[in-house]
Amino acid sequence: MRKAVFAAVAALMLGATMQPAFAQSNVAPQHPGDPGYDTLLEAATAPVRAQFGDAVRVDVERLDRLGRWAFLQGTLRGADGARPDYAGTPYAERAAQGGMSDVYVALLQTSGDDVDAADTSPSLEDDADEKAAAADNEDQDTTTADASDPEWTLVDHSIGPSDVSWLTWPQTHAAPRQLFGF
Repeated sequence: MRKAVFAAVAALMLGATMQPAFAQSNVAPQHPGDPGYDTLLEAATAPVRAQFGDAVRVDVERLDRLGRWAFLQGTLRGADGARPDYAGTPYAERAAQGGMSDVYVALLQTSGDDVDAADTSPSLEDDADEKAAAADNEDQDTTTADASDPEWTLVDHSIGPSDVSWLTWPQTHAAPRQLFGF
């Protein structure tokens, strides 16, 4: 009996010193020049370009990655760097009534092919959605993307929210809470 207890304690002590192979568990800030930064930023800001073209841009405050997830938070700016002019856009009335902030947020997820195999974060898309997204991506120009850059899927975004719209995203999308800083 004593040998069994000693063996169990020794195994626990040895196991405590071994480093398990976990998926990325710390938020990794992404910066211009980092591998994959341009591809990630392009995917994250696509809704802004679709709504406003070159008239509105996103000044990135933070672009963080955690495993297969990424979160962008930024400020909307006009082409001249000032507050955007929403006249003539679907946001004009909301902006005129003061219900439009200058905030832009986006949540993205990658397929996981380029991420540690130990990452078991749930996928939000079933096979049919993934095939449809892949077909859409085939039509896009990928000449600026590095072959090693992962493909990012926009999961959710919010243009000019009047509240903290991303507060529920961890629950809604099964995204890691630490990615959002709360």
